[in-house]
Amino acid sequence: MQKRAKRTRKRLKKAALDVFSEKAIDAVTVEEITEKADLGKGTLYQHFNDKEDIVVTLVDEAVDHLIEQLRSYDGSVEKLEDMLEHLLLAHYRFSVDCREEFLLLFQGKLLVRLQSETLDELNEPYLRYLKEIEELVSPYLSPKIDPLKVRRLACACAGFAFGFFSFVMTEMNKNEIESNIKPLRRAFVMSLGTFLGR
Repeated sequence: MQKRAKRTRKRLKKAALDVFSEKAIDAVTVEEITEKADLGKGTLYQHFNDKEDIVVTLVDEAVDHLIEQLRSYDGSVEKLEDMLEHLLLAHYRFSVDCREEFLLLFQGKLLVRLQSETLDELNEPYLRYLKEIEELVSPYLSPKIDPLKVRRLACACAGFAFGFFSFVMTEMNKNEIESNIKPLRRAFVMSLGTFLGR
């Protein structure tokens, strides 16, 4: 019984992720999710409170997957610029390898404005994600740098990655993205160094 419930929950999450990547979150209905999962409408309510609950669950899992990408680097990161390059490359890999989750995270943040009752639940994964970026860059920074500046640096990384990749995904193929991102990424990394007074 437990295995079946786990499989059903997984089917619902996969269906929701697929539907959310096709349409705006606020436009998706519970019926569309359960239809995509080939399950009855009531089944969703056996596993989730409502549509917002499944969104929060998926955003939380997507942030976990993104953080895994951010943490996976070899020991060759010696300075801040290397780490910033790594972070942007990790976001790029995530946008390609986990496209539906990437789109969900981009949309999920927008949902915060639409559904005030999910504000705290939906903000938590994003704050965790920003904290991860801060922790990854902190060893390469002077302890004298204001923590607020480090948070702004994390926000700038997130904003650049989500903004750039969300728009180019609709306009360019993988090879075009790779050839266009390199000089832009380099310029962005240099500007972050300037922002930190380096």
